[in-house]
Amino acid sequence: MVIAITILFVTGAAAPFAVVLKQLMEQFHTGRGEVSLSQSITLIATGITGIFVGRLLHRFSPKSFMLWGSVVTGVSLLLLSLANGLWLFYFLYLIAGIAAGFNSAIALFTLLSRWFTRKWGTAIGIALTGGGIGSIIIQPLVGIIAQNYGWRSTYLFAGLLTLIINVPLIVFVLKDNPASMGLLPDGDRPEDIDHSTNSKPVTRIPAESAGAAVNNRRFSYLKSPAFWLICLSFALLSIGYNAVITQQVSLITDMNVSGTLAALLRGITLGIGAISALLAGWLADRFVSRYVTILFFVLAVIGMVILIHAGTISGIWFFVVIYGLGTGASGTLLPIVTRDIFGEAEFSAIFAFALVIVYAGYAIGPPLAGFMYDASGSYHSIFFIITAITIAAVFGIYFAFGANPKPLVRPSKPKNLT
Repeated sequence: MVIAITILFVTGAAAPFAVVLKQLMEQFHTGRGEVSLSQSITLIATGITGIFVGRLLHRFSPKSFMLWGSVVTGVSLLLLSLANGLWLFYFLYLIAGIAAGFNSAIALFTLLSRWFTRKWGTAIGIALTGGGIGSIIIQPLVGIIAQNYGWRSTYLFAGLLTLIINVPLIVFVLKDNPASMGLLPDGDRPEDIDHSTNSKPVTRIPAESAGAAVNNRRFSYLKSPAFWLICLSFALLSIGYNAVITQQVSLITDMNVSGTLAALLRGITLGIGAISALLAGWLADRFVSRYVTILFFVLAVIGMVILIHAGTISGIWFFVVIYGLGTGASGTLLPIVTRDIFGEAEFSAIFAFALVIVYAGYAIGPPLAGFMYDASGSYHSIFFIITAITIAAVFGIYFAFGANPKPLVRPSKPKNLT
């Protein structure tokens, strides 16, 4: 199951926008900021759609959501290869964003939470390595296609990859829960479980009362300062991350480096992020996620300081390693931190609300960086802003867990917070 989801992340790495940004500017006769608005549109659409998907996932099949999302995403990418105007380009990214809300991290992590309990963090980390592995392999390929055949061919390639690989994988391989294969979470078999402990009789709660309790619990989470600190911290990191990662190829080619090498460097950044995602999941299974998250956020700050002072390609290589390590862990850590603080009950709905705020951060980053570059001819100012808000994110995560210090090592049997 983890391997299948990892492959889904691999194909997602074919997203070509950052590689062809300059070609899109020439096609639509506009600046970096206006073209980058397409990424804001798709991310906002993904986040809003995710709210509804998150509330439905506990009642319906994650697999069915992921299937329809992949089909529409693939078709949207194919149609993007035919776009002749900026507004049509925006509209098609809007459709792609809505579709992505059905097969985004909400559905994928909800599916993983049904399959893993003890090693959920490690499972997420392994799955997210797919994006990094795919980036190292596919991003340079996208760069070669763009350089030799143009931006339209890159969208055609990404759409076909989604339809040819993702759709059959979801239909024939993914299962909604381990019970469909006669298993329990973590691969345990029913005959291996000790049933010797006495069980208490189950009290049936009327459906209406249960529904009211669930809604009250959701609203209590939304009123929690911890919830908003988590969302704000990861959103601030996301603003900087998506600003940097979508403009990275353009930044490097501005240094008279070839587009293919620039795409490779971007792929390596994301690839190192995959190592970071796996490492973060492993660490979060052993140590309290508060300190694991702070560690990686601090690395992201260091990476930005390196980028600000990077005047040569060797400095860019140094930035790629440190910043990739610092930011790649966020996708793994957000669901872990959310579940650590609020428990497993209604995880998909709570996580969906959190992702809306985080996706808003992703949406702000690319056009903000693009417009600031268009206004000043440099990324220097936006890099200082990104560094400052990433430092703020470090403090936000610390206080999300409460002002008092927590134990460093995670208890062997996590406390039931539900």
